[in-house]
Amino acid sequence: MSVRVTDSVRPEIRSLQPYVPGKPVEELERELGISGAVKLASNENPLGPSPLAIAAMQAAIHGVNRYPDGGSFYLREALASAWGMPFESIAVGSGSNDLIDVLCRIHLGPGDEAIMSHPAFVMFAVAVKVAGGTLVRVPGKGMFHDPAAMLAAITDKTRLVYFSNPDNPTGTIVRRRAMDDYFRHVPEHIVTILDEAYFEYVTDPEYPNGLDYLRRGHRVAVLRTFSKVYALAGLRVGYGFFPTDLAGLVHRVRLPFNVTSVAQAAAQASLQDTEQITRSRALVQEGLELFHREIPPLGIELTPSWTNFVLARFPRSSVDAARTLERHGVIIRPMTSFGLSPEYARISIGSGLENERLIESLRSLA
Repeated sequence: MSVRVTDSVRPEIRSLQPYVPGKPVEELERELGISGAVKLASNENPLGPSPLAIAAMQAAIHGVNRYPDGGSFYLREALASAWGMPFESIAVGSGSNDLIDVLCRIHLGPGDEAIMSHPAFVMFAVAVKVAGGTLVRVPGKGMFHDPAAMLAAITDKTRLVYFSNPDNPTGTIVRRRAMDDYFRHVPEHIVTILDEAYFEYVTDPEYPNGLDYLRRGHRVAVLRTFSKVYALAGLRVGYGFFPTDLAGLVHRVRLPFNVTSVAQAAAQASLQDTEQITRSRALVQEGLELFHREIPPLGIELTPSWTNFVLARFPRSSVDAARTLERHGVIIRPMTSFGLSPEYARISIGSGLENERLIESLRSLA
């Protein structure tokens, strides 16, 4: 009797479901024999990278025969200058997912617990299980995180508490008052992860800056990314701010050469283009206003959003709606893989023409 390789694999790994990304445009066009499809499934920035980033990539590409700077020294210097944070507190990863994974491997093992809201970004759940920890899901309140309930779920076994703020897939935020109260009461043995991948899009004056909690001495990891507002999703560059002792551990555990030289150059150049943020915010605000004006009259409910996407609740199955929209050349993202009921789908803000095409396609469903 032959022994399968998977027989010796940890049960929590065997039970993992792979992350299902949004369908690529190329796949849909190949399936349907069409061209010009619109992808509104992955929260990407349709503006594309800054011209400064493109120039930096073109210059850096000539050196790809060499290994990249393993410590991302110049990018970390630029981040320290941009945010007024100590160089020693910063680490860079291959996307912020990379840093989530590292933090879980540092803090979790058998018997250790990690808390997250439901719904929230699913890759934290994956990282917890891979590290061997126990995931504790705390139901949100009306698609918003419930910090008080998350505090109540903490035990002496808890090591990590994770906030995606703004949240993916809901687009909602935890405001300053609730977050301040959380940090007043969270036990000292907890490391709180504030995943702020979409923070540049938030205009709410009550949205808290995670760096403020770090500056006050709290045990907090603040994670951000170049994938969204800076439109470098294909390069995979995330970064984090940590207490300096934790940053040292992150550098020990992360893989060497985890961010390519081209990605480092593009990210560093992007920080110099403040107009990229202005343009991206304006495009998203215009798109959100259009979505909230045109989509609810079609019988589709939208959750309030402070991001570059909306969470939409269809009157029936969003999976069926998504299949129909694909025949119109429009890709959205049903949220069943995030643990939501089949009515829910996430729809990203696209360019003006892409948004109009989405609206016209949704009207055909009514």
